[in-house]
Amino acid sequence: MTAIMKFEYTQTFRDQLYDHFHYVARHIGQAAALALLDSFISGFENRIKNYPASAPLCEEAADLGLTTYHDYLDPKLQLRAIYRVSAAESVVYPLLFLSTKQSIRQALIRYCLRQDTRRP
Repeated sequence: MTAIMKFEYTQTFRDQLYDHFHYVARHIGQAAALALLDSFISGFENRIKNYPASAPLCEEAADLGLTTYHDYLDPKLQLRAIYRVSAAESVVYPLLFLSTKQSIRQALIRYCLRQDTRRP
């Protein structure tokens, strides 16, 4: 029997989602922006909760030596989530939320630097 995966979104992911919501809402309105992002999150969670490693490894992260990050991509919405899985804890950690036009490398560097500044 497979364990049900739970999702623990990072603050960085939440901040990026929030920023994207406000950016998109200026162009299509708040209700449409909310529906679009809700559709992305639902699709992401529905696929990944049953098949946590089904998204390919993130090549850009692997180039930086981070070989456990996955890259979930929704080509229709042109959005992606970079995440890692802890099978032992049955947890998916969504780390970054990006549009397909954003640089994963730059976002990963910012994420890693942000994490480093939070350490005592």
